[in-house]
Amino acid sequence: MLRSAGIFFILAGAYGFGSYLCLYLKKRLDQLVECREIFAQMDACREYLRLPYAELLKKSADGKSKILTELLKEVADEMEKKQNPNVQALWEAAFAKRKKQLFIGEEETELLLALARSLMLEGNHTQVSKVYFMQLEDKIQRAMEEKKEKQKLYRAISVLGGLFLVVLLL
Repeated sequence: MLRSAGIFFILAGAYGFGSYLCLYLKKRLDQLVECREIFAQMDACREYLRLPYAELLKKSADGKSKILTELLKEVADEMEKKQNPNVQALWEAAFAKRKKQLFIGEEETELLLALARSLMLEGNHTQVSKVYFMQLEDKIQRAMEEKKEKQKLYRAISVLGGLFLVVLLL
């Protein structure tokens, strides 16, 4: 009886670990998609409403996940406090502050920072931002493929690892 309970707990833990890794892939993809939505909304509002950058950030923060809402509002608040803020430094500080909460990698972070910088440009920023939007779409596409490929793999390997541990302990 005790042996059966031990086997169950080892396999449940192994499956849970595999599920955790799958959840990480899902969260990463969700955050990338949400960042794309935020920047697309900022681009559209900038183009049609001609709002100041800080107002764009606050308007784009509505209805987003808690982490990204905090990030956007922090950058907007810092911009309003200072006369001539270094916006790139504000974005970098906000991303660095939430590095452990964001599931976005370094390469994606650099792309998002470049996109935020391009939306800050006055005049014809649309060509520059289109390039970054295409790169972001490519990253999202790769994240979708990676999630699809690795999701089953993570669960299978974790359960097989749990079975191996059970066999080893018997």
